[in-house]
Amino acid sequence: MINFKGLSHINIVVDDINSGIEYYKKLFNVIPLQKLSHFKNIGFAKSAGFIENPENIELSIVFLQLPNTNFVIEMMEYHNPKGIKKIDSNKLTYQIGNVRRIALKVDNIENAFDYLKSATDVKFISDSPEYKPYKIDNITPKEFEFFDDKLEQDLTIKQNVCNIVNQIKYFIFIDKYGIQWELEQGNTLMDL
Repeated sequence: MINFKGLSHINIVVDDINSGIEYYKKLFNVIPLQKLSHFKNIGFAKSAGFIENPENIELSIVFLQLPNTNFVIEMMEYHNPKGIKKIDSNKLTYQIGNVRRIALKVDNIENAFDYLKSATDVKFISDSPEYKPYKIDNITPKEFEFFDDKLEQDLTIKQNVCNIVNQIKYFIFIDKYGIQWELEQGNTLMDL
C-alpha cells in the first residue's frame, strides 16, 4: 500500500525554459519559485531512467506555482539529450494512455474563458464558434453509485452529490505545448 501525502507537481517539457516561463506567466500568472540552470546530477538522471551515461544528462528546471493554490508545474528543458519536439494537440479525449488533461478550479468560468479566447498559443478543444463553458446537465441519485455501501444507502449524501454536479461548468483548452487543461467552476465534491 502507498501512503500518499498529496500532489507534488506536474511535469511539462518545453523547448526553451525562458520562453516557457513567460508563456505560463501570461497564461496563468504563475509565480516562479526556483530554477536550476544547466543542471547535471547523476542521481537525478538515474531516477529519470538515464541509467547509461547519467553524467551526460543536462537540463534546466524551473518550478512555477499557480496563484492561490498549492499546484506546482515542474518545467524542464533538456540540453543533453536535446528534447524531441513532437507536440500532439489531438483533440480526441477518448484516446487510451497518457494523462489526458489537468483540471483546475476557478471562480468565474466565463471570465476565464474570455481571457483564454484572447490569449495567444491557445486552442480550445472544439473549433465551433458555439464552444463555451457549459453546465453539466442535472443528474439524479440513480445515475451513479458509491463503492461504499453505507454512502450508497444514504439518499441525503447522494442528493448532495447531485446538487454539486448540477452546478458544475467547465471547458477544455490546449496550450502551445500540447497540454490539455480543464477549467471548472462549482466542483466541491472533494469537500463533502
